[in-house]
Amino acid sequence: MTTDANLDTDLVEVSPGSESSCRLEIRNAGPIVESYVIEVLGEPAGWASVDPPTVSVYPGSAESVAVRFHPPRSAQVVAGERPFAVRVTPAETPDTQVVPEATVRVLPFVELAPEILPRTSRGRRGGRHEVSVANLGNVPLGLALTGSDPDNRLAVAIRPPQVVVAPGEAAFVQVRVRPRRLLWRGHPVTLPFQVGVASDETPPTALDAATVQEPVLPRGLARVVAALLVLALVGAGLWYALLRPTVKSLAEEAAQEQVAPVAQQASAAGDRAQQADDKAQQAVDAVGGGRPPTAGNPSPTPSRGVPAVPPGAQSFNRRLSVSAGTGSTRTDQYAVASRRILVLTDIFLQNPQGDEGRLDLVVDGTTVLTVALNNFRDLDYHMVTPIEVPAGRVISLRATCRRAGTTLDGAGGGGGQCRDFALLNGYTRRAGSATA
Repeated sequence: MTTDANLDTDLVEVSPGSESSCRLEIRNAGPIVESYVIEVLGEPAGWASVDPPTVSVYPGSAESVAVRFHPPRSAQVVAGERPFAVRVTPAETPDTQVVPEATVRVLPFVELAPEILPRTSRGRRGGRHEVSVANLGNVPLGLALTGSDPDNRLAVAIRPPQVVVAPGEAAFVQVRVRPRRLLWRGHPVTLPFQVGVASDETPPTALDAATVQEPVLPRGLARVVAALLVLALVGAGLWYALLRPTVKSLAEEAAQEQVAPVAQQASAAGDRAQQADDKAQQAVDAVGGGRPPTAGNPSPTPSRGVPAVPPGAQSFNRRLSVSAGTGSTRTDQYAVASRRILVLTDIFLQNPQGDEGRLDLVVDGTTVLTVALNNFRDLDYHMVTPIEVPAGRVISLRATCRRAGTTLDGAGGGGGQCRDFALLNGYTRRAGSATA
């Protein structure tokens, strides 16, 4: 072999954002002047260079070049060791190239970018915040988050309190602050607090935020109540002084107008009855017999009430329940039995947790009802025109959860699950039968 190439070290250490180098010596053992092309191979080739990239060497002599490494200060260049090689290719005899090998070690660096949003929340019972922590370094970081209130007027809950963030990624943590005492009335109060972000590799970072506690009873409520009482008293006085006599007089006149024709008809019927009785008496006297017995009044027949379920039908009620995680959509279904027709007369929707999102009632692929979860807790629909669902068709309750509310036991966040329900009432009848 006429070419010999060697690196002056087996390991090169370099910090991201800086530069390190090693020397490559090329010796020409051939009889002619040789020109060599030098290039770096392997993963470090993207942030490596050779100075100069080509060199000419006389027979029996040697030349050296610098191999430089300058990785960017980025999370994309993860800390650790990476093998590399330098290929030396002679221009006259390219088949006799030489490839010495070594290792470059990228040193770790740590950089965090924490942020809390919103900086200020508002509410009668506290507020919600979110902490985002971006790992801009090139090593994974284990983080611990803590909440503190200098005046001890807030309860700060962080979920989860510990996270591990990979290089180039971000973690999101929910922060809930709740005042320890309610503010019944007065001016809103600003309550500051801090969220600390700490790791073994970085100094602690404190994020300042605040929540504005609003009074339970808004300002000016007493004036509004007093004004309403005055208006109620004035309205009552006007009713008794002006409107009530007028309404009473109009009601009496209307009643007399309605009763007068009935009284006239009753009087005429009485006259006709008296004439018929006189004629009957004359006929009895003519034959010498007694007065015929008068027939008693017929007993009234009780009227039949309208049944809640038509004859031949069966009462129906079914409860559909859906549990969906935040940002997901879930469905509960019911299929109508064969040879039966389901007639829906009432639909009762329940959102006991106060979830936020959307609720759809779908009948055989057609959405018949869509409501926003944050607009109600209990919602009752009475169908003027009942909904008929043929046999074998499917009724679906579909919930799209944007944010879970508070569970019934008082735990915040609803356990990360929206829980909503629908109670379907009506009756079923046989397919092919008709109801009045």
